Amino acid sequence: MYNTILEKQIISKILIFILVGGCLWSGAYKYADEIIQATAGNVYITDAVTPSYEETSKEFLDALPFKQIMVDFNGLVAKTLNMREIYQNSGGVVGSNGYVVGIYPQTSIDYELQQTLALKNFLDERGIQLLYVNEPTKYFDDTFIQKDLGKKTYVNSNIDLFLSSLEDVGIDYIDLRSTYARMGLDSFSLFYKTDHHWTVPAGKIAAQEIAATLNENFGYKIDLDLYEDENFTTTHFDNAWLGEQGRKLSASFVGMDDYDLILPKYDTDFTVTYRDGNTYSGTFGEVLVSQGVYVSKANNDIYNAPSWHYSYMSGGVTESIVLNNTNPDKKKILVLGDSFEQVTVPFLSLGVSEIQTLILRSYEGSLRDYIDAHDIDTVIIAYVSSMIVENDKEASANYTIFDFE
Repeated sequence: MYNTILEKQIISKILIFILVGGCLWSGAYKYADEIIQATAGNVYITDAVTPSYEETSKEFLDALPFKQIMVDFNGLVAKTLNMREIYQNSGGVVGSNGYVVGIYPQTSIDYELQQTLALKNFLDERGIQLLYVNEPTKYFDDTFIQKDLGKKTYVNSNIDLFLSSLEDVGIDYIDLRSTYARMGLDSFSLFYKTDHHWTVPAGKIAAQEIAATLNENFGYKIDLDLYEDENFTTTHFDNAWLGEQGRKLSASFVGMDDYDLILPKYDTDFTVTYRDGNTYSGTFGEVLVSQGVYVSKANNDIYNAPSWHYSYMSGGVTESIVLNNTNPDKKKILVLGDSFEQVTVPFLSLGVSEIQTLILRSYEGSLRDYIDAHDIDTVIIAYVSSMIVENDKEASANYTIFDFE
């Protein structure tokens, strides 16, 4: 009996050794998620209809036995062997601190500056104000990547040049890197380990800084006490969810993320209309946060659970209108943003009468026609620093995000 158990242990270890050795020798570990997707196929093809590759891929991938076990095993191997760059092109590199981060090339800012200046001139003719907000990436200093992985990245130097150029042409901007640094906050503490988005507290701070700037430089009279921490409740969730980057690298590689739900204590009354035409009315917590996401049974499957980042403004900010029914100032702000605004806009809306949002990568109409049709007082462009390089990549989903025509 003892010999049988011993033999099984030896065989198991040999099989694991062969599997790991073959994975390393062939380089297959670099393509785990790509291999799973590339080998997908539908075995139920009939003569009548030939499904598309996308359809057969999804069906096969959904039915693939032990799919997630294999992904997790691959992630465990990569973590054990400190292979922190194997998903650089699809998910990002893993810093020594455990955060998944991006590496960005050097780029020209000529097109982005030209488009922003042209928009300012268009707005000036109509008496509309313009504010640019720089949302940072996980590291505020490009040398972090150089020191940690020996690679060059230029996301911060690119945005430094862009913001300096905005100043030269008289465009007001907020650099949130400076805001967080002034508060003594570590850049990584503002982001999720496994997701490229910033945390709810980071978005709340950003909204407070925008509100203060609107008061100081744009003639607004926002009650800044609305943003003080003592006026909010925070519910903390430990190891609660896996972000978009983590789903590509596996939880066994990068772990799980904590989450903070932040809600105002004071009375609120909002009406929110989304792109699909659906309108919702109620308190901040009722219509601006889908709290069911946090208790959903779907969270048992961390790889297919709803993204907790998108629980704020779950209808999306591609095209939406947020009305604060308790604010009588009647100011209308248009926010041209990215997915970070899922968190920022709800908190900013606590202090203003109306916020409209557009994400230009998904908006098919003319921005200028939209502005002329909606009686806007202030336009805020709020983009994460990495958007500066997107116009270099025609295949990018964000290729047109600086098209302000």
